[in-house]
Amino acid sequence: AFMIDASPFMAKPLPIMLPCYRWWELPYFWAGLKVYDLFAGRNRKVPPAHAISKDEALFRFPMLHKEGLTGALIYYDGSHNDSRMNLHIALTAAQHGAAIANKINVDDLTKSEDGRVNGIKVTDMDEGKSFNIKGKVVVNATGPFADSVRKMDNKDAADLIVPAAGVHVMLPDHFSPEEMGLLVPATTDGRVLFFLPWEGATIAGTTDSVSTITDLPAPTRSDVDFIIGESNRFLAKRVKRSDVLAAWSGLRPLVKDPKRAAEGSKALSRNHVIEVSDSGMVSVMGGKWTTYRRMAQDTIEKILEENPGLRYSCLPSRSKDIQLIGADRAKVVCSQQFDKICVTLRESYGMDKIVANHLMTNYGTRALQIAEVAQQGFQKRLCSKYPFLEAEVVFACEQEYARSIVDVIARRTRLAFIDKNAAAAAVPRVAAIMSERLKWSRQQTEQQIQNAQVFLESMMA
Repeated sequence: AFMIDASPFMAKPLPIMLPCYRWWELPYFWAGLKVYDLFAGRNRKVPPAHAISKDEALFRFPMLHKEGLTGALIYYDGSHNDSRMNLHIALTAAQHGAAIANKINVDDLTKSEDGRVNGIKVTDMDEGKSFNIKGKVVVNATGPFADSVRKMDNKDAADLIVPAAGVHVMLPDHFSPEEMGLLVPATTDGRVLFFLPWEGATIAGTTDSVSTITDLPAPTRSDVDFIIGESNRFLAKRVKRSDVLAAWSGLRPLVKDPKRAAEGSKALSRNHVIEVSDSGMVSVMGGKWTTYRRMAQDTIEKILEENPGLRYSCLPSRSKDIQLIGADRAKVVCSQQFDKICVTLRESYGMDKIVANHLMTNYGTRALQIAEVAQQGFQKRLCSKYPFLEAEVVFACEQEYARSIVDVIARRTRLAFIDKNAAAAAVPRVAAIMSERLKWSRQQTEQQIQNAQVFLESMMA
C-alpha cells in the first residue's frame, strides 16, 4: 500500500491468476490467499482474492492449457518498474537535501585515532580522481556487496550475505494478457514460475537459487531451458528458444542473523538485519522492495540509539507520508489524476497513446518535461518496437545522473532487460546523444560503446 501511495503513477495493482488442475487445489490455495488478504489489513489498496471458473480463467488468460483445468484463483499484487522506482527514491532524497552521486567507487574506510569509522575513501570513476568523504556515521547499504565493505572495517568479519540468483526470461507481449499475470506454485523442482506483463513484454521466471557474488550475473543455458520447459507445461502456445528476447539474472542479498551465523542456512533471516560494528559502522542487509522504507527508518533509529548526541539535529521520520518526485505532490498539475497527463501528451504534443502511457507511468508529471525535450528534435523512438524516445536519453543525462550508455539502456530505461537486440541497435544513437551532452571524446565514446556491448552479452544465456 505504501508504494502505491508514494508513487501512484508508477506502482499499480496487478491481478495474478493461480490455475488449479487438481480438485483440492482450489480450496487449499483459496485458504492461503485469504490469509494473505488478512495480513494486508484495512489499508489494503487492492481487491481481495477470489475464485473463478474454468471458462472465465481461459477467457482471461487464453494461453493456458485447458486440459484438466478445474478453475483458478485471482489475487492482487503490486507491479512497478523497479529501476525507475529506485531512481525516483534517490531523486526525491536529493530534493530533501541528500547529496547523491553516480560512478563513485568506495575504495576503503577512514578511521579516527580511536578506531572509529569516520568516512570513506572514494574514486570518481569518470575523472579518475580520489578523495575522502567524512561523516559522523557511515552506513553500509550495498546489497549483495555488504560483506566486502564490512571486511574493509574488519578483515576477519564473518560473511553474512547469502546471494540468491533469480533468473528471468523476456518473451513477446502476446504470451500474457496486458493486465493479468500467472503464477504456477510448483514446478518440477518445487520452485515457483510466474508470467507477468511488464514494460510492454512478458517476464517469466522462477524463485531464488544459490549463487555467487558477481558484478555481472548472467543466466546459464540450463536456466533458460528450464523456464522454457516449465512454461510449456502450462501454456497452450509453446514457447521456443527463438521467442526469447532477453534473459538475465539478478542477485537477492539474503542475510544471516549475526547472532546465529554459525548455524549456516538455518540462520537466514526473512527480514532485514542491522549490524553495528565495534568501530561504529552501521550495515543494513537483506530485506525486500516492499520494506525498503521501513529498513531506512529502522537504520536511522539504530544510528540515533548508538549516537544519542545526533538526536538534537534529527526530526521524527516523515518518510511514510512523503510521495516521490513526479507524483504531483502539490496536486497542481493534474490533481493526481494521471490519465490527464496522457491526454495532454497526446493532444498538446501529438504523441501516440503507447508513448504517452509509457512516459506517464515511468515519469509521472515529469513526462511533460520529456515532451518539451522531444520538441527540441528528440521526438524519435530509439527503436520502432518500443516507446522509448531519444528525449529520454537527454533527460537522463541532464536530470537523472546518467553517466554511461548502460545507465540509459538498463537503469533509466529498461530496454536492455526487455529486448537485447533492440538495445544493441539503439546503442549508436544513445552514444551520439550522450557524447554531445556529456562532452565525451571519440575515445571515451568508443569505450562506452564497448562497455555497453559487454553488458548486453550478459543479457542472454
